[in-house]
Amino acid sequence: MSAANSNPAPRILVTGATGRLGRLLVPRLRERGAVVRAFTRQVANAAALADQSRHERAPFEVAVGDLEDRASLRRAFEGVSHLFLLSPIVPALAAQQIAAIEAAAEAGVRRIVKLSGSHWTIEPPGRSLSGDAHARIEAALAASGIAHRVLRPNAWTQVVLARLAAELAAGDVLHAPPGLPRVAYIDARDIADVAVEALLNDADDAPPGPWVLTGARAVDHGELARIAAGLSGRPVVAEPLSPQELAARQAQAPSPYIAQVHAQFAALIGAGEAATVTDTVERVLGRPPRRIEDFVAESLAA
Repeated sequence: MSAANSNPAPRILVTGATGRLGRLLVPRLRERGAVVRAFTRQVANAAALADQSRHERAPFEVAVGDLEDRASLRRAFEGVSHLFLLSPIVPALAAQQIAAIEAAAEAGVRRIVKLSGSHWTIEPPGRSLSGDAHARIEAALAASGIAHRVLRPNAWTQVVLARLAAELAAGDVLHAPPGLPRVAYIDARDIADVAVEALLNDADDAPPGPWVLTGARAVDHGELARIAAGLSGRPVVAEPLSPQELAARQAQAPSPYIAQVHAQFAALIGAGEAATVTDTVERVLGRPPRRIEDFVAESLAA
């Protein structure tokens, strides 16, 4: 894949800049010489980002606003050439992101990279609230006429396995989803690395269509336990959660909508939908995805 960059200093508006992926993406873009403008709702977040930017070498800007505020969107897009589109899963997800696409078109933005849902939440349609929302956004993006790339990451390592470090610190039991489904976890750092290439390689020669991002292989919690045992010398084992325990975890979601979304994700993962492996990360980056063994080692160290 071509590494040529037709615009050596694009001005990139990053929505979701203060989130898990945005905090990885922003410094990577600036290291490559891009001018980054972070779009955030919180003045306090903007101040923190501005303070951080003083220690970075590339230009950094902050736009305070909201995806539902058309005036703030118009201001945010002034002078912007590229957009990285990411926002939290909420009932208004489609309306918010489509508003950003429309504002980008009005501003003459040249390229959009959208962080979408996992492929298995979107196709086939009708089995995931968030997947259907992302499908509507992808359709609006295709209709916009703006050059774009859609990224569909598989289950995020740092999200789906967020409890791993705490469970390893507490003892030798990993609580696994029922049925021990296999998952091709994708490291958030690989997602950020791919996003950089998708943004900066305006004339990329990749085939059209979404980039489905996965890890190099699918593993279940039994294998995660064996990896942890081998690294630690401890008798780590995987114990599947009961359906009742899984439901209790899902009930801890911040809203009934998110609880329903998480339940849909869990059902699809449990059915093996997240086990498919692609070679997209290696094709884009020229290296394999980060190894799940390394994430387990990081979790043990934490």
